[in-house]
Amino acid sequence: MKRVLLVGGSGMLGSNIVVSSSAFDLYPTYLRNRITHPRALQLDISDRDSVLKRVEAIQPEVIVHTGGMTKPAACEEEPALAYKVNVEGTAHLVEAASSIGTRFILLSSDLVFDGSAERYDEDSLTHPLSVYGRNKVEAEELVRTGSDDFAILRTTVMYGWSSRYNESMAEWVLRGLQENRELNMYHDQYRQFILINDLVAAIFELIEMKAPLNETILVAGPELLSRYEFAQRLAQTFGLPEANIRSTSFDSTPQAAFTPKRLRLDTSKAARILKTPIRGIDHGLRVMVALAEGGYRERFNCFF
Repeated sequence: MKRVLLVGGSGMLGSNIVVSSSAFDLYPTYLRNRITHPRALQLDISDRDSVLKRVEAIQPEVIVHTGGMTKPAACEEEPALAYKVNVEGTAHLVEAASSIGTRFILLSSDLVFDGSAERYDEDSLTHPLSVYGRNKVEAEELVRTGSDDFAILRTTVMYGWSSRYNESMAEWVLRGLQENRELNMYHDQYRQFILINDLVAAIFELIEMKAPLNETILVAGPELLSRYEFAQRLAQTFGLPEANIRSTSFDSTPQAAFTPKRLRLDTSKAARILKTPIRGIDHGLRVMVALAEGGYRERFNCFF
């Protein structure tokens, strides 16, 4: 059973790793939002000494870094803090991992791109236009130059179930529809939404791979669609009325952080490297329904 240090265990992705990780000896970290997992530990990744001591004590075989400041708007508001956490924090983790020969898996973002190209692959030039995107580009480079065994996963907007500390876009839409609220959804901003559980499965697969990885991989859903279309399909899958889903323009809404209107990712490399299937929207939403019916949401109550 591999020993895995999960950085950012209370986040949206991290919490799904925590509730799905029975095959690993998992040590999830948190900063403010407490985790009641038996091996959970508090860690401020911007504190170099704390990081080095924790990693030395745990001796993980793999570090999965999903933490940091992950909300682009918050990064724009506090760029110095974002740099300290997202860039310097990653540097500390990479240093600690390198000192004991640990595999390093970094979660990055499609926001390393500016959206001007028709399609992006792993070799496309990065050109981030937000603080968060620039942080991710720098963090990626730290991993590439500082680790001998790494995987960088650039992913996109996640949907699925999460802990009480977070709310995915799917959960936000569901809550709005159930409360009979009007939801304004962009009809002209497009992403390749990914089911959180598929991303978790991909990470688990990378943890288990035997040979050194040293890869950057784009991992996203197979369909490019707008937030408006996503909300419509979610309502249909969950049997909720669509009348309150209103179409609105991305261009007419002030943005706290720059986000491209359209990001199409070429995921053919992920399909070659990974056995994990990344499901389309309709299939993924049906999985959400099945997970809820099977008690998946209640698992979060055990740890969060």
